Amino acid sequence: MSIQKGKVFEKETAALAGVSSKGVPYGKRIQKSGAIGTTEGISALAGDARWILPWLDSEVHLECKHGYSEKGQERKSMRLEREWFDKHIIQAKALDFYPAFAFKFKFTQQNGMSKMVVIPFPVMERILHEANNVYEELEELRRELVMWEQGIKVREE
Repeated sequence: MSIQKGKVFEKETAALAGVSSKGVPYGKRIQKSGAIGTTEGISALAGDARWILPWLDSEVHLECKHGYSEKGQERKSMRLEREWFDKHIIQAKALDFYPAFAFKFKFTQQNGMSKMVVIPFPVMERILHEANNVYEELEELRRELVMWEQGIKVREE
């Protein structure tokens, strides 16, 4: 795989986080990521892309892996190394971010399944917990708004 293709996939992964209403991206590709972040202990350089979601208490750093081919030949699988997972999870604990992994398989465009994000269970549990809290807060505000519109006193002042 060329370095350029890897950078493109890292940018695509960062873009998944979306953009704020003010046009500020929630995701960024981490320039000069990898070894520098690990050896220097700089969390901003750990992983290949990061998501800075305002409703989540820590950043999500993604390690991106692009499927390889041999001399342009299609491969039916991509080997995932346990070492990649272990290293990224250890970094996450040491540098205080949520680890995630993004994979892109070459030559598989069917059903939009060529790209995947893998999130460890404890991280997904935390993300879902935070998302549910935000949802519940919004529902409470929505109920209060309906009551206010109906002239019902919402809160004691």
